[in-house]
Amino acid sequence: MTVSESSLPADAGDDVSRILTETASRLFAEACPPARVRLADADPSVAESLWAQCRELGLAQACAPEAAGGSALGWSAVRGLIEACGEHAVPLALPERLAAQLVGRSAGLSLPDEAAVTLAVGRHDGADLVADAVAGAAPAGQVLLGVDGQVLLLAVDAAAMTAGANSAGEARPDLRWAGAAAALAQAPRAATDPLLALAAIRVAQSAGALRRVLAMSVGYANDRAQFGKPIGKFQAVQQQLAVAAEWNAMASMGSLLALADDDCALDEDRVASARAVVCTAAEEVAGIAHAVHGAIGVTMEYDLQLFTRRLKGWAAEAGSARYWAGRLGARVVAGAQTQVWDRVVALTCG
Repeated sequence: MTVSESSLPADAGDDVSRILTETASRLFAEACPPARVRLADADPSVAESLWAQCRELGLAQACAPEAAGGSALGWSAVRGLIEACGEHAVPLALPERLAAQLVGRSAGLSLPDEAAVTLAVGRHDGADLVADAVAGAAPAGQVLLGVDGQVLLLAVDAAAMTAGANSAGEARPDLRWAGAAAALAQAPRAATDPLLALAAIRVAQSAGALRRVLAMSVGYANDRAQFGKPIGKFQAVQQQLAVAAEWNAMASMGSLLALADDDCALDEDRVASARAVVCTAAEEVAGIAHAVHGAIGVTMEYDLQLFTRRLKGWAAEAGSARYWAGRLGARVVAGAQTQVWDRVVALTCG
């Protein structure tokens, strides 16, 4: 299933995004309940059939070029899809695949099997290339690697792999390519910054997970009775849930602004702002959720930890809140605009 925005009326982009989001949400709700997430966390092969369903529905190729069997969609069209991945704790590196497709398109790279390519940021270590904590590094796949301003396509099986995981237990191996390892391809032109792309998908994933955590907390507060009435009737609990709702609203707006482009480009100011806000939101909302739930919230049998552990893990990836706040501040200081408020207005209003 492919859909080309270029062949649609000018106002059809929102319809494409809505259909894609609804399709993904239905699939994940039916095929990816918390019980299956737990199984996939222990054995990643459990998620292989879900990958097949994503490919069949065109989700895994949504941003790939039409010539490669994809739909050539942009960031704004897949924002809801990426948020749904976070809302359902989907145990697939689907957001990384979509980001790789978009960065690849921006760089003019022809990727041989778009659905098997993930995205990472690397560094030189002597003559070697190293990528730390890579999500979605399939043994038979490729990595689109950003290193020193270049974008290279490298085979995973050509690298030495050291197993690793983030705080949620999601696989994050380190990869090392020896100096003699040849890239499968190199970008012929400047590309969207891979780190910026990774930060953008973490913003959207986190926004989805934050919605789920808030909904669980409100539901629990309405169901759990203490002193003869639901704890959600107590003003202190209501106030904390209101704060969590505020952070949710900020995270949702951050996701909307960060992934606002209809094509492959990203606005660094918007992504940096959203990333700084969402990282803080993850910490604040997770803390409130666990306070509302009490002891049951930290048990492995209860679903809350599936989302709060991911929120904490994602906040530690693709640059911290402090990193992005510093990067944004440096751009403001170095910019031509002397009025910060004018920059804020431009950032939020386009």
